Amino acid sequence: MKHLMIALFCVCCCQLQAQRVSKLYNNVSLASALKELNTLQDRYIVNFIYDDLEDFKVSTRLSNLSVPDAVRRLTGFYPVRMTIKDNVILVECTHKTRRHLTGKVVDEHGDALPYANVLLLSVGDSSVITGGVSNESGVFVVPYEPEKVLAKVSYVGYEPVCRLCTSEDVGTIRLKPSTLYLQTVKIRGRQQLYKMSKGGMTIDVEHSLLRQAGTANDVLKQLPRVNVGHDGAITVFAKGTPEVYVNDRLVRNQQELASLKSTEIKAVDVITSPGSRYNAEVQSVIRIKTKGTLGEGLSASATLSADNNSRMNTRDQLSLTYRTGGLEIFGNTTYNNSYTGEENKISSSITTTAHSLYTQEDANTDFRSSYTLSKLGFSYDFSPRHSLGASYSLFKSITGRGYSNPTQDVWRDGTHTAQVRQRLRLDVFNGPEHEANVYYLGQVGRLNINFNATCLWKKNGRNDDWQERSKELEDRDVHTYNTQRNKLAAAKLVLSHPLGQGTLEGGVELTRTTAHSTYRNPENYVGNTENDTRESRVAPFMDYSLTLGHWTFEAGLRHERVDTEYRLFGQRENEPSRSYSNWFPNASLSWNKNSWSAQLNYAKKIARPSYRDLRSNVQYINRFAYEAGNPYLQPVIRHNIELNVLCKWLNVSLGYSYRKHDIVYSSGLYRNQEIALIQNRNYPHTQLLYGSVVVSPKFGWYQPTLEVDLRKPFFPTKRYGSSRDLQEPSANLELNNKLVFSRHSFATILLAYDTEACTDFIKAKSSGTVDLAYSHSFFNESLSLNVFVNDLLKTRRSAWTLYG
Repeated sequence: MKHLMIALFCVCCCQLQAQRVSKLYNNVSLASALKELNTLQDRYIVNFIYDDLEDFKVSTRLSNLSVPDAVRRLTGFYPVRMTIKDNVILVECTHKTRRHLTGKVVDEHGDALPYANVLLLSVGDSSVITGGVSNESGVFVVPYEPEKVLAKVSYVGYEPVCRLCTSEDVGTIRLKPSTLYLQTVKIRGRQQLYKMSKGGMTIDVEHSLLRQAGTANDVLKQLPRVNVGHDGAITVFAKGTPEVYVNDRLVRNQQELASLKSTEIKAVDVITSPGSRYNAEVQSVIRIKTKGTLGEGLSASATLSADNNSRMNTRDQLSLTYRTGGLEIFGNTTYNNSYTGEENKISSSITTTAHSLYTQEDANTDFRSSYTLSKLGFSYDFSPRHSLGASYSLFKSITGRGYSNPTQDVWRDGTHTAQVRQRLRLDVFNGPEHEANVYYLGQVGRLNINFNATCLWKKNGRNDDWQERSKELEDRDVHTYNTQRNKLAAAKLVLSHPLGQGTLEGGVELTRTTAHSTYRNPENYVGNTENDTRESRVAPFMDYSLTLGHWTFEAGLRHERVDTEYRLFGQRENEPSRSYSNWFPNASLSWNKNSWSAQLNYAKKIARPSYRDLRSNVQYINRFAYEAGNPYLQPVIRHNIELNVLCKWLNVSLGYSYRKHDIVYSSGLYRNQEIALIQNRNYPHTQLLYGSVVVSPKFGWYQPTLEVDLRKPFFPTKRYGSSRDLQEPSANLELNNKLVFSRHSFATILLAYDTEACTDFIKAKSSGTVDLAYSHSFFNESLSLNVFVNDLLKTRRSAWTLYG
């Protein structure tokens, strides 16, 4: 860490060789922008007549541009000429007239249409007088002389509008989408929702109905291949649990996403083939980009939500922000009180040399929890090229108590032999959890710098109180107590610089964690443990991307050195105390032309066993099932190949995954007793073939999205002792129907169905759901109302069988 900070300091102190400009302008006059440009640099003098350029409005982003290029970007398509002589840049209006026709072009939703064509025609014979183009905010300024003109405004995919103009300000001109009729099907031109991006796709949230979805979780659950559970757990189809970033910062507490409003999100990247800059254990990444904040002063935002899942749930949030100049100070606090109820059916089948045992359990669970999450931070843009920020958050559970009253029936050799009535009370506590973050973004010449660091300290635990009563078997009272304390310090530096016709990116990621865990069972049905783990990780990486015409090639390499020390009751355990040193290459080939995009990706990944997987203790589930760690697990090496094709509203993905020494959740016998011991074990290899098709056309007010996900596992379970061959293909079907009533309101009807699915030794039963939602915004989206009805028909069930 010391060397990393010294290197960062040296880079930041380098003398600038070529002055470049980065700045965001939103609907400011061209004269004001040029005046500010003079103050941002001292290499050029920009001369202009202020009054001639004051009417021209500018909305654009300058990103690491030279001063001449910055002036060209600012002047855009306006009738303005730029002349450079030595260190003087002269900017002058080429059409100096008495009048300037001004207005704004928007679409049917009121969103700005940049680069719309504006022609001014003669009232007498419709001949062309002059013309112009709207800027990125949809604003146009066109010089003209006659007292009256005809203004013709056109934009690709929209019907042109002609308007007689007798004054200089024509106000807002709203364009309607052009309509094509194909066999009585009405199709309207829209802005493309999905775009191919590095390792995946980018979804435009700001300019779609997703901006009114509610929270970040509500946005994510509507994205292709992304699933968000009722508990907020996020998974990506065929890629497992993703890492989630908000503006380049890794989200370590999933509750934070429930506090992020959809109206604050600009776009989301769903990356299914992460490159070398990401952790080698990660198979998917979700990057959330928020919109830049404009304006100054104090602002406040409040969110109140409530839902009923047979019991009332509430969530309240208050946010305050103060902005002045380049400084922004923000704070927010959230209180959540939630109830979770489940009806589960769990069955297991175990065959021994003497008997066959089958158990079936109806487990109804009720759990009530509440927590607070508060965050305070600041960001400061102390120049157009450098910004710094920091934040501190505190998470603490207030209550966390659950109850379950399962009934377990036991059959031995096909004969019902016993019934066990159980009562479980569990107490869960989380926090206090402290997290501090700091980041720096900078540009030195053509070098881009991205640095962030995190410190985390958290505590959590769970206490279980079991009562088991049976007429055929002995009664039991079982108590277990588990606590965990974790500390983390992490830092990541990413540098990028143009090289040849491409871009070279490199950096290093450092992580150090410590964990302390205790598990006690006073009745000694399972053993007591006390574990201490220390881990350090150093991961340098490098990536180069090159674009030639319609083709883009990218190659990257990452090296990870991980050292782990594991202690049981203070004594070092040699087997789980390990060191890993691995190389992880990745490569990508992309093609893009017109509305078609295709991308082929390869990546080598790893899945190292977690601390919990390597633990040596046995955890009590019930009298017929224990769960245990396995300190002898080896890491899994994964080779992933994926092809993505995107065309307008059609997206097709096809992938293959080979997993060497795969870690599989499996069961066996505990000490040769009729007790299932469930633990992870290594198997030689598994394979998975998967595909996904997403179709999202728009038919006026009806905007459906159909997603079909297919998977075919290759794992010969019978070869490893299972009584069933669990290699059948499975499918997930989802039809999301959006009914758009206006630009402010829409309804959603979601139909989803999952077929029976096999995962290793587990077979899950089929299930489906019908979800309803309604969204309405008021006062230019300053106030929004979201109503959800999840699992309307109560058909979503969790039922599975584990075969041993």
